[in-house]
Amino acid sequence: MKSYFLALILLCSCTMGFTQSFEGNWKGDLKVSGMEMPLIFGLKYNGEWEGTMQSPKQSTNKFPLTSVVSEGDSIFLEMKNLGIKYAGKISADRNSIDGKFQQGGLKVDLILNKLTEAQAQKASSMKRSQRVNPPYSYDTVDVNFENTIDKVTLAGTITKPKEAGKYPAVVLVSGSGPQDRNETLMGHEPFKVLADYLTKNNIVVLRYDDRGINKSTGDFSKGNTADFGKDALAAVHFLRKQPQVDPMKVGIIGHSEGGLIATILAGQQASGLNFIVTLAGPMIPMDSLMLLQNEAVMKSQGLSISKEELAMIKKNYEIMGSDLPSAKAFDAIRENMKSVKGSQNLESADQIGALVTPWFRHFIKIDPIPFIKKIKIPMFAAFGGKDVQVPAVQNMESLMKNLSKNKKAESKVYPSFNHLFQHAKTGAVGEYSEIEETVNPEVMKDIVGWIKTL
Repeated sequence: MKSYFLALILLCSCTMGFTQSFEGNWKGDLKVSGMEMPLIFGLKYNGEWEGTMQSPKQSTNKFPLTSVVSEGDSIFLEMKNLGIKYAGKISADRNSIDGKFQQGGLKVDLILNKLTEAQAQKASSMKRSQRVNPPYSYDTVDVNFENTIDKVTLAGTITKPKEAGKYPAVVLVSGSGPQDRNETLMGHEPFKVLADYLTKNNIVVLRYDDRGINKSTGDFSKGNTADFGKDALAAVHFLRKQPQVDPMKVGIIGHSEGGLIATILAGQQASGLNFIVTLAGPMIPMDSLMLLQNEAVMKSQGLSISKEELAMIKKNYEIMGSDLPSAKAFDAIRENMKSVKGSQNLESADQIGALVTPWFRHFIKIDPIPFIKKIKIPMFAAFGGKDVQVPAVQNMESLMKNLSKNKKAESKVYPSFNHLFQHAKTGAVGEYSEIEETVNPEVMKDIVGWIKTL
């Protein structure tokens, strides 16, 4: 009996020792597509676990983990709303955790190193020259509105001048991926900066969280570009009803996929939409765009793609755009990639799985050209000359070739700007987080000037 009791004491002491070792701040560098994305986890144990995760290059916010479980020398972390999981084992010296990070189809190794409180504070902050903080010189109102077609409630913020009157108004529509109302990424808040500038220049702005993100209802993972278009149109109809809004001057400013959505809605001659502004909005078929993007991104990293690799990628896109069921499309892509070293391992399977998601398979089929040809309302299109995601030359050429003559249409290439409309050196995706500037004032000034001419 004594030896059994002693064994229990030793077991409890060992478990508690590991539990205490997991407490604190842990940082790891997630390596994705040639970029390093730091993640910081903060863990506390007060009878039960609680924790946060921050991606400082994307946001200053620390998001709560939905599950933290420790078992001996192992820790399991989860954030269900973003589909994030991490499982790892602590080292013998208890200063690092060796594990796997998973989000959707992505599954990669991630080593976390323990930080002191001072180190964590320094690592979690990023210098940004265009922070927008209260007090504001205008009114801000948090609102909810409905996409009645899909039964989704969208949460957002309206910013408007304090003075009474009727003003032009815009809805901000974000780029691809789950975005909050500020389009927060890599420590930048482009939509908050843009809304601040526009509102100070007497333009009412509505920006909102994507469906299923932050305070909006719905399931982002099941949505596609057409669904997000219905959300944007619901926002336009809601904005038109606001007391300070001139209902004849309501438009959309869309960034990247948001620009594509604006183009499609304008081409469909959606009711209540009076003008659009597209910021790096695609103007060529998506399968062609993705091929250009692959080449441009690789070139920005000092790499190149062979003709054989391009042919393989093109075939993958053809499979994605086919009517094959997802399981068969997955098998067909995997068969097509057999020549690629490591294409049959588990991590590659996860990445192929991302290619056959409902969003991607819908997106790859989109051709904006038929919509461009039907646009009759005023349109301002801006492109970054160093953009590697929506290369300016080909997209501008397509727009100029297909847009009907319109005295109030304008387009412009900003030679030194990247996809986020930052003044950039190379335009590489990995550079976004290193630039202090969030949105260059030149493009914001041009947008305001153009809207004021309508």
